[in-house]
Amino acid sequence: MSIKKQIVVTDWTNINPTKGSFLKLTLSSSQRRILRGKTISDCNQELYLQLPREGKLNDKDILLTNHDEIFVEIIAQKENLIKISANSKLELIKVAYHLGNRHLEVEINKDILLTKNDFIIEDLLKNFDVDYLKIKKKFFPETGAFNHE
Repeated sequence: MSIKKQIVVTDWTNINPTKGSFLKLTLSSSQRRILRGKTISDCNQELYLQLPREGKLNDKDILLTNHDEIFVEIIAQKENLIKISANSKLELIKVAYHLGNRHLEVEINKDILLTKNDFIIEDLLKNFDVDYLKIKKKFFPETGAFNHE
């Protein structure tokens, strides 16, 4: 879909619109923190983000634009990750500590950690009694303790 109008993305909506055009915007976990600036939709439509400064773009968010009939749907991009598991929770805690000490983004689930794929991190993991596997999936890292996003 190519629209010949300037499209400014202005806010989130809690309503799931039934009428209008939807532009999909696939973003990585890092890109989902950017609330202002120029970007390109999945169909190569230029978009201008002018969202309120508080918040973060989440998978399946529906955004309002400066046109009543045009909406933007956020899609979380699948990213290259390392999935880390261990037989011991203590070992996972140690790994989480070292990843955090390097200021790396980490998604924490019950028995696994996920972080972005990096050969240096793979070398680090060899020092622990953990299993790791390269995977591709949507990434939802923890927000910071002070939540400056």
